[in-house]
Amino acid sequence: MNSLFSFRRSALLVLLVAASLSACKKENTDAAPDLASRVAGSYNFSELVTGGKAYPASETNLKGSMNITRQTATTVSIDVAIKLKSTNEFFIEDSADNVTVVEAGSGKVEYRLNGNVIATSNGNKLSISGEDDNGVELTVSATK
Repeated sequence: MNSLFSFRRSALLVLLVAASLSACKKENTDAAPDLASRVAGSYNFSELVTGGKAYPASETNLKGSMNITRQTATTVSIDVAIKLKSTNEFFIEDSADNVTVVEAGSGKVEYRLNGNVIATSNGNKLSISGEDDNGVELTVSATK
């Protein structure tokens, strides 16, 4: 009878150890961040494209940043502050709220305001296209 009790006690101990080890298993429940959280951050001016030519920041008279702030899972605000190095005057100063962010495939993200694409990003590069005061098309890019 003593050996039967000892066997049961040993079997119970083995079951308790196995149950406690399996109960400690940690599951990865961290959800991937939403699109607005992924694109949020500060982007520093890195390139100007105009007249079909790309100029790195070091070859321009421009400096500044673009900031993306998450508002909801699918909307952000954009603040752009690009200045002339020589005079510290604004070249581009603008902001927009309730900008919708949409995945456009191959890692590309579109930023839409009132149905119009106002900016794009691919990886850590954010680009905004427009025209200067003389009607010349340009694209200003910044890197996160």
